[in-house]
Amino acid sequence: MIGKLLSLIPLFALINTADSLRDCSDSNTLCLVGGPDGVEYMGDVKIGGRPVCDHHWGLPDGHVVCRELGFAKAKKVFEKSKFGTGNTNYIIRDAYCNGTEKRLLDCGQKAPKKTCPGGRAAGVQCYTMDYFNILNNSCYEGDVAYNLGKSNADIQNIDSANACQKLCQDCTTCNYFTYQLTSKTCSLLSGKKETVARDTVSGPKSCKNPSASPVRACNSAGVVCLLQGGSPDEGNVYVGGRPVSQVTWDVQNARVVCRELGYVDVLEIYRSSHFGKVAGPEMIKYSCYGTETSLTHCSSSIGRYSDYEGAGVKCHNNTAALLPQACHAPNKICLWGGAGDHEGNVYFQGKPICDDGWNSANAHIVCTSLGFQEALQATTGSEFGMVPYDFSDIDFDCHGDEEHLKNCIFSE
Repeated sequence: MIGKLLSLIPLFALINTADSLRDCSDSNTLCLVGGPDGVEYMGDVKIGGRPVCDHHWGLPDGHVVCRELGFAKAKKVFEKSKFGTGNTNYIIRDAYCNGTEKRLLDCGQKAPKKTCPGGRAAGVQCYTMDYFNILNNSCYEGDVAYNLGKSNADIQNIDSANACQKLCQDCTTCNYFTYQLTSKTCSLLSGKKETVARDTVSGPKSCKNPSASPVRACNSAGVVCLLQGGSPDEGNVYVGGRPVSQVTWDVQNARVVCRELGYVDVLEIYRSSHFGKVAGPEMIKYSCYGTETSLTHCSSSIGRYSDYEGAGVKCHNNTAALLPQACHAPNKICLWGGAGDHEGNVYFQGKPICDDGWNSANAHIVCTSLGFQEALQATTGSEFGMVPYDFSDIDFDCHGDEEHLKNCIFSE
């Protein structure tokens, strides 16, 4: 979700990898193209130089791509030519993988009902490590470094990511950690600005313990479950064993699901059966206000939809990342997620500020309100980590000479 960042962005080099030995021009050879610094584990998907259309593109398709390339599984999938290499000469429009195939060309491709427009190439980012052995905790992230170059402490000869997290728990200034597998270095961090970094594991100071949650009877009437995801906090949404439709699916519906399951909030919403095709055709369509305590309290109806029209969600499972209570005070400004109190996502009265209309004048007043001389740079896009969907409903329009951000509140 898009948030707000006020910071000076350091330049850094992403970890580069050796050029792939794959002959990407061969008609049956799959390659990832356009990733940062030419890394072979992330990019738009091409076979014989021809892109794959992103129609119905989801994690099962990504898993097949990654395993075909020799990686463990997919971390993320992308749409709309994320890496800028798309054209209209598509080799596949609908991959329709179930996630178990050995090659993307082995998936149950269906004849296209319409052409795929330009700029719709499918993409993927693969895990480069042994996912099941390393990411044994659902709140860890693989191939991601937090606050690169801004650690509070770097500790050598640490045996595991779990041991690194324990060191973070013993340090009062640590909110997050990054563990480097090759050097066995544990970095203790204040913020979580994410950088793609191969062979690293990152996570928060503490995690919600999925094993503490009771086993849910997912086929029982009214019981909400997240299925087909890679961890307990994500998946396609089912109620009473029946999938939820993507029709009318939005953040308000997703927020009710996550809070009903005991999570803090929602991080991402998904459509098009993102975690794999669902058991249709009968699905439930919901419409929530976002304040309900259960999805079954929302208005609903049953309809018939395709297997690729399921709703999905990624919930916020990290209670350690919540703002300090002091940040919820009237007119209080907090920068959270950065390497110190001089940078981070901007919160006003405990809620993140949306980046619509955000500019350097607004950023300048935030800094002067906090006692700094000026803003070095204002950027958008949640650079210091994802924020809850519960955004402030206040709009700001500063001219640059106000005494405090509260004097910039816009009213029509």
